[in-house]
Amino acid sequence: MLKSMKIPPLQERRKANRLIFFFKVVEGLVPAMPSQDFLTPVRQSKRRITPKHFKDFKANNIVEQYSVKNSKCFTPIQCKTQLFRNSFFPKTLIEWNNLDESVVRADTVDTFRSTVLQWD
Repeated sequence: MLKSMKIPPLQERRKANRLIFFFKVVEGLVPAMPSQDFLTPVRQSKRRITPKHFKDFKANNIVEQYSVKNSKCFTPIQCKTQLFRNSFFPKTLIEWNNLDESVVRADTVDTFRSTVLQWD
C-alpha cells in the first residue's frame, strides 16, 4: 500500500524530519536551542574521510562517525551508552556530517526539505 501511494518508509520519514529540525538548529531558527551550546564545528583540514558503502551491506563502522562530507560538519558527541547514542543530537549529527555540500548549503528550510527528501 505504501508503494502504491509512493510514501517512503517510516524510518526514512523520521530521518528526514530529524535532519530538517537539525537544519533549523544550525541556522539559528530555534531560539530556545542556540547551536553553539550543543554543537562544536569540526576543524577543517584538507583530508576527507569517507567510508565505503555497498548497496547490499550495512556495517557499523567507526569511520562513519567521523566522516566529513560538507563544510558545516560538527564534531561527533562521544557516547558511553547505546541509549544516549540513539538520542537526537548524537544520531542526527552523524547523519548531518554525511550529507553532501549541496544539501547543507540550502538557503531556506523549504529548499532543504525538498533536497533531503530527494536525497533519501
